[in-house]
Amino acid sequence: MIKVLADQNIYKIVDFLPKGTDLTYYNPAEGIPDASGYHAMIIRTVTKLNPSTFTVPDSLKFIGTASSGSDHVDEILMQDSGVNFVDAKGCNARAVSEYVMTALLLLREQKGVPIGDLTYGIIGAGAVGSAVTGLFDTFGLKYKLHDPPKALREPDFVSSSLEEILNCDVLTFHVPYTETGEFKTRYWLDESTLKNRKFDIIINAARGGVINEQAVLAAQQAGRIDHLIIDVWDKEPDFDPEFAQHTFLSTPHIAGYSHQAKLNASKIVMTKFCKHFDLELPNTDHLYDAKHLSLAHLKYDLEDMLLRLHPIKEYDAALQDLMGREDKKELFAKLREDRPYRYEYASLSVDVEFIGHLNDIRLLGVQSKN
Repeated sequence: MIKVLADQNIYKIVDFLPKGTDLTYYNPAEGIPDASGYHAMIIRTVTKLNPSTFTVPDSLKFIGTASSGSDHVDEILMQDSGVNFVDAKGCNARAVSEYVMTALLLLREQKGVPIGDLTYGIIGAGAVGSAVTGLFDTFGLKYKLHDPPKALREPDFVSSSLEEILNCDVLTFHVPYTETGEFKTRYWLDESTLKNRKFDIIINAARGGVINEQAVLAAQQAGRIDHLIIDVWDKEPDFDPEFAQHTFLSTPHIAGYSHQAKLNASKIVMTKFCKHFDLELPNTDHLYDAKHLSLAHLKYDLEDMLLRLHPIKEYDAALQDLMGREDKKELFAKLREDRPYRYEYASLSVDVEFIGHLNDIRLLGVQSKN
């Protein structure tokens, strides 16, 4: 029997467990658990594993993170301990791209920003950045891609130069967080990259430390950044209220939070788990069933429709309510865990007349139903 220790918040993990396993949950709010006697451990980004926080027991041979990012785990520690460490890279790519496009559409509807006339600099051309380009192509937005490491790995990929990217009207970040190396991403956007620049929009749905919040805030207050859309925070979950107060949208690291993305994360990790232990993954296709929404009471208004289909403004309002709270750090975490996950647009259908009146809803991938 393979003994598995898993974060209690990993989405529907029990549905992905194969026969021959015994599951025990742990509560990440209570700290990192003792994994002695377990063969596998399934975690999320809130569990930071490094030599100062975690001792790898001899029994533990597999650790999987049900997340696209993996910077919360010291991979050298994993290698030295003989642990097979895996992630769920790409699981939330569509969800994050929809967050970006939804925010842009709301910025157009609420602030009159002509998003179709702007040029977009996409920093990071991995799974998420590529999903963003897919939606930008659908909406006819003009963009440039910047990913020098990918250009070195893939000769067919051409990365726009730093100068070309910084000349764009909008910057949107989709890179991992790295502190060292030739292509480190910590404070990619700082005083030097902001110097003598003017941007219409800055979007960060990657990792908090990718932008220097104080430098960005200073540029915004100097009139050199018009709008900020921020989902991730430098000292998360202890976010900076002053920075958050100056955003168009501020959300608690939920850009990738969708029903489908969370299912993908669990499925990807457990598929790798099954391969490692030579087990068979259960069939979970039924979990991906689409959902129809009856919206007869709504008028044909894009803003109203977006707010009905995507909770981005609900999260923004909830985060704003935490300003000045001494327990904002704990409440930030609860915002991420206590709310139901949204359905991605392509997994939703609405009555056909809405698609006819609101073409942007169709472009987002929402299906029509008579």
